[in-house]
Amino acid sequence: MRTVAFNGTVEGVFQGGLPEPSRSIDIARVGDLLAIDSSPPYLPLFASLGSRPDYPVDTPEPPPDIAPLPHWTPWRPAFGEPAFAPPHYGPKLAFLNRFVDAAHRDEVAKVAAALARREYLLALCLKRNAEVAALAEKAKGLYESEAAKQRASHALLALDHSKAKAAFEMAFVAEQERLSKRKAWLEAPGAEGLLARIEATVRMVRVPHFVSREAQSRLDADSGILIHEHRFPDLSAVEWTKQVELRAGAATKPANQKEKREAAMKVYPALCLRLACELARLDMEGLVKAIAINGWADYTEKSTGHAKRAYCASLFATKEQLTDLNLRALDPFAAFNSLKGICARSLELTPIAPMIRLDTNDKRFVDGKEVLGNMADGENLASMDWEDFEHLCRQLFEKAFAASGAEVKVTQASRDQGVDAIIFDPDPLRGGKIVIQAKRYTNIVDVSAVRDLYGTVHNEGAIKGILVTTSHYGPDSYAFAKDKPLTLLDGPQLLGLLEQNGYKFRIDLAEAKRRL
Repeated sequence: MRTVAFNGTVEGVFQGGLPEPSRSIDIARVGDLLAIDSSPPYLPLFASLGSRPDYPVDTPEPPPDIAPLPHWTPWRPAFGEPAFAPPHYGPKLAFLNRFVDAAHRDEVAKVAAALARREYLLALCLKRNAEVAALAEKAKGLYESEAAKQRASHALLALDHSKAKAAFEMAFVAEQERLSKRKAWLEAPGAEGLLARIEATVRMVRVPHFVSREAQSRLDADSGILIHEHRFPDLSAVEWTKQVELRAGAATKPANQKEKREAAMKVYPALCLRLACELARLDMEGLVKAIAINGWADYTEKSTGHAKRAYCASLFATKEQLTDLNLRALDPFAAFNSLKGICARSLELTPIAPMIRLDTNDKRFVDGKEVLGNMADGENLASMDWEDFEHLCRQLFEKAFAASGAEVKVTQASRDQGVDAIIFDPDPLRGGKIVIQAKRYTNIVDVSAVRDLYGTVHNEGAIKGILVTTSHYGPDSYAFAKDKPLTLLDGPQLLGLLEQNGYKFRIDLAEAKRRL
């Protein structure tokens, strides 16, 4: 049987973590579970393929020029040189000139004073011209410096703009390449493309915030059955709310018991139908003949307070049945019942057996190794190879669970780390996944190993854990395992189980210690 699987709990075609769903449900939003869009939700991602947007920032314009320096010319005096000549007499009357000079002494003094004043003003003018010339030269230097700074600033802005534009275009090209690659993945032929489309849909589909996006899918290429397992909300642990109109406006209030029950009756059927219809339209090549939706939830068992995981809803329908549904008009409960769906019928989570389950393929599994048939009677189990001991446990549990048709898988050699073997029991009432850890020890098994097994049971989503050892467990180990889905199998019990299946071996811890 050829299968291809998608695990939505890890990164795949679309990168990024999965958001944690809300733990509250608005009863008005339950109807949104059936509000399917006209096309798959990932298609808008590729709307920009082929288009090339312009860079949204304009090229910086050159700044306006700095106003030029005002022209100036050196000051030149516009007044003439003062002069005065007394009206002297000629030679014959020259003796009278002293009287002329005396009569004009004030005028001569004024002219002398005016000449002195003129020289003073000329000196001030020359000094001022020199100062202004120095200031003009300084202003010219500042002007040229600021103009150079302005040109350099504009050049930097233009360079930054050019770099940003180039980076924008490179990012656009890279994004186009990523989108093209994603589009190619989604349009890939065969099961790989189908599962890629399922992953994209699970991550991007528009559903109420209380719906998880944690899922796994597998396509059985031979039968054409697509199995999708999805995390569903635990309806017994969510907060049910409703919107009411008050004078002050809309307010959120707790839903009453009747409203909770009515809404809860629709959640699992609507979610199963929505997922099945979303997946049915992703099959572009007719690979799928039927779809199975299995919803599981983590919940707290009321009688023990222990955290558990169980299937809570299951739907199986042919592709034709699903494509014929009109989700927007149908009643989810009636449609789910007509397709013989199974789910809890109350606010309490009731575990169910799904119609079809995911296969037991796991990349950790290795081929089984024949060990029991190659061992001699009376062989000391405590001194055998630790990896052979894991395969011995696998064969033993295969025989123990043979009546129920269980399958036992051995994981890759881990030297007491993680899971050594897994039992897949198909029994619809008591079956499920059981993890086994085998410890070929010569000393008492510490309680920490029992705690680790309990954690592994939860991490693997198993219903039970079995710890097998060639030695013994202390009281603290048995105390911890009490009331937990754990079985501690010590050396004597292991020998007894082997003897029930026709094998006679022994366990001698002292001998093993001497040999190891």
